[in-house]
Amino acid sequence: MNIFKYIPIGFIGIIFFSTNCITPFEPLGVQDTAGILVVEGMILETGTTIKLSRTVEINTKSDFEMEDLSHARVQVIDDGNNVVAVAEQQIIDEKINPGTYVVNSKITFTPGMKYALAIQIGEKQYQSSFVSPVRTPEIDAITWKFYDDKSMDIMVSTHDPEGEINYYRWAFEEDWEIQAAYFSPFVYDPLNRTLIEQSLTDPNNTYYCWDSDVSKSILLGASDQYTEAVIKNKRIHRILPDNSRFSFLYSILVKQYGIEKEAYHYFENVQKNIEQGGSIFSPQPSEIRGNINCLSNPDEPVIGYIVATKEVVARIFIDMETNEGEDWHNCGDLYEFSFANLFAAYINGLGISYVYTDEEQEDEVFIYVCAPLRCTDCTQRGGTKNKPDFWPNDHQ
Repeated sequence: MNIFKYIPIGFIGIIFFSTNCITPFEPLGVQDTAGILVVEGMILETGTTIKLSRTVEINTKSDFEMEDLSHARVQVIDDGNNVVAVAEQQIIDEKINPGTYVVNSKITFTPGMKYALAIQIGEKQYQSSFVSPVRTPEIDAITWKFYDDKSMDIMVSTHDPEGEINYYRWAFEEDWEIQAAYFSPFVYDPLNRTLIEQSLTDPNNTYYCWDSDVSKSILLGASDQYTEAVIKNKRIHRILPDNSRFSFLYSILVKQYGIEKEAYHYFENVQKNIEQGGSIFSPQPSEIRGNINCLSNPDEPVIGYIVATKEVVARIFIDMETNEGEDWHNCGDLYEFSFANLFAAYINGLGISYVYTDEEQEDEVFIYVCAPLRCTDCTQRGGTKNKPDFWPNDHQ
């Protein structure tokens, strides 16, 4: 059986983290392998989230039936056959997130005990191998570097004082404040053809916005090739030029996990296949299935690798105004309009950057200087008014 031409729902976002277009590869003699169970996640002391999904044929246009995955029983067990924690269906905005299960209680790892993930879907039972929790060293530093091409790298450094932990995986959450190139004192209302005055203290102003994202790559590091268990300035994120992240203030929360050698090589194998052109899965299923098995049917393939570890986090803020690069707004020329012509400005994608009075006119006449809307309205750059709770300034 070969699974070259199948990818799992949700597996791209968490296990594969692939953002590239994938060219379907269809070898001869492929049998139907749609519906393979995919298990993603880690057993953590706090914040355990398990995602269940199934593979679907890459050229199908219909959604795979997820109903069975919304009624699974997901538990963390120890090697004494004790149930340590029960994962419940994740609910977001009062709606069930299909296939996603979270442990809402703290798990306390007992020294010398091993842990596994047990899953029951209908009459079938699945279980990962029992694994010993891996200790995660602290993050020594998160650093960054600006380059002449106006890009920026974010790097992480860590070490294990006891010299035992050599394999790591990382994930991150990033948030950034977007400031428009110009503060617009007025927002044009095309429906009523009127001006709405705004101020910087107005919670709905179009000058301050925020955006966020999460890591979409498999981020791995190893120190086994060195005499000391040290990882120095491992790049985990590159921010390319002409990016709204360079607007004002940027923050990244780095999550670090110590993992076992076998898990490292499993995820490294997956990572290499993502980077190869033409297909996701190059090796046979036996090479990529990981440590999860179907107890009800040992011949049934399951994709995924479960580890037990501790999550260590660190956050930094970066003042992006220190990057002496080109203006990422690229606003171009400014245009002047009378009030009567503001509707034409609006339908041509322009917003008001500032207003002045034409002193050459006997009567007071306002001239509205307009720029591309993306330069006067931060929401046009993908921002929202959802300010993070931890944000360190008082911008609205």
